[in-house]
Amino acid sequence: MHEWIAVKTQTDIETLLQHFGGFHDSCLVSLSYQSGASVDSKQAMSFGGPEQRELHMLFHSQWEKRPLELCFTGVRLFHIAGYQERYSCDIFDSYLKIHTDLIPGQDCPLVVWADWENFSPKDAFDCRVLHEPMISYVIASALKWKFF
Repeated sequence: MHEWIAVKTQTDIETLLQHFGGFHDSCLVSLSYQSGASVDSKQAMSFGGPEQRELHMLFHSQWEKRPLELCFTGVRLFHIAGYQERYSCDIFDSYLKIHTDLIPGQDCPLVVWADWENFSPKDAFDCRVLHEPMISYVIASALKWKFF
């Protein structure tokens, strides 16, 4: 079994990108999101904490034989592009950075991943909803990864 590797610094980011070829010629195979929210047998709702908002993403690559799993915790926002008329699901490059300026008035570090190297989290809402090519992205408090 492979151990999780935490992404906390720019060096950690470079290591991940080097191991998976910058996500070049890769594809998102599947994902699973857990919110931490639930309703118990007495109909009482529990909202869960930020660390329970967890997104797992599984990638395959034409250059790496092992599948890669990313696990984002403290998920703030994610957008996954589905079927597109004129574009395939092949990922050519990626964006992966730690930002501290995304929440107004807070110096809160957030990890941002996207399937396009020129992605800007501050411009993510400036595009039309189904304007192609659509970009998949994740903004979360933490990221860890492992190969299968």
